[in-house]
Parts: sequence; structure tokens; C-alpha cells
Amino acid sequence: MKNCSQLGRTMIEVIGVLAILTAVSVAINKFINNMHDKFRISRITQQITDLRKNISNRYVANGDYSVIKVQEMIDSKVIPSDMVDNGKVIHAYNSEVTFDGSKDTYQVTFTQLPHHVCVELAVMNWNFGGSSELYRLKVNETEFNWPMLANGGKELSVTLADAEVACILPPKDDENDIIEYNDNTITWTFR
Repeated sequence: MKNCSQLGRTMIEVIGVLAILTAVSVAINKFINNMHDKFRISRITQQITDLRKNISNRYVANGDYSVIKVQEMIDSKVIPSDMVDNGKVIHAYNSEVTFDGSKDTYQVTFTQLPHHVCVELAVMNWNFGGSSELYRLKVNETEFNWPMLANGGKELSVTLADAEVACILPPKDDENDIIEYNDNTITWTFR
């Protein structure tokens, strides 16, 4: 009889160890995913910063951004090589980046961003040494301008509260983050 009782405890102990291992595995997986996400956010922030700097340096001499062409920017290394995939420009979340230009300004648009990334990019500080090349920021349908150009609308710098409202939230029924919604678009207009 004593032997059967010991077998029962062993089974309970095995189940307990498996439960602990499962909990540790889930925690490690969540930690790794969180670190990977932080890396991608850091990378996407660097990508928009590099694009701003490289495009401005490349086209400022012309004084005309309407001549911006993606293939020309790829060929002349204006666009970082890690953003180029089969002739398309993609950001760290593997969605397309588009460009548009006019005489005095150019736009860089990042599409299909997750909500938390949208918020983080929207609240970025674009002042460098007291000035900024950022002219306008559009988050989905909400446009942000510098106070002198806002005309009663939303103003730059974007507050966390304004960014939370402008960026599309995933549905509330997705409490476990099972589905990642990437419905946010940000367009930076630089001059």
C-alpha cells in the first residue's frame, strides 16, 4: 500500500513541476516577445529619423521635393538597405512606406502600425536644437500642426491623450491580445 501512495504523490509532483515549467515558459516567451517588440519600435523610430535626414540632405540643394522617386532613392542609398524588399520600401513592422513630395515639403507615410507603436511614434519629440523640420503630422484622420499653423485644430507636439484618441484601438473583446490590429497610418510632412 505504501508503494501506491508514493506513486500518487509522484504523479501530483510531476503535474506540479509541469505547471511550474509551463508558467516559466509562458513568462519567458512573453518577455522575449516584449523585447522583440521594443527592438522593432526602436528600429522604426530610427528608420523615420534616417529617412528625414537622408531625404532632406539629398533634395535640399534642389529646393524642390516634387522630384522624389522611390527607385532613385533606393539606388542612391537615401533609403536604408534594411527597408528595401523587392523594390518596395517597408518599415520594421513589414508594411509599406510611401513617399510624396511638393515644391517645399515631402511626406513619409508608414502604414499598418499597431496601436501602441502609433502612439509612441505620434508623441516623438521632433525638435532638434530648438528647431524642427517637421511641418505637419497626420495620425489616421487627425492632423497636428505647430501652434502658429493650427488655426484652432490639434497642435504639435502631440500629447499622449491626443495620440491615444487619434490611434485606432483594438476592439475591447480582444483582452488577451490574441489578434494584433495594425490599422494605423502616420504621415509626417517635412520641409
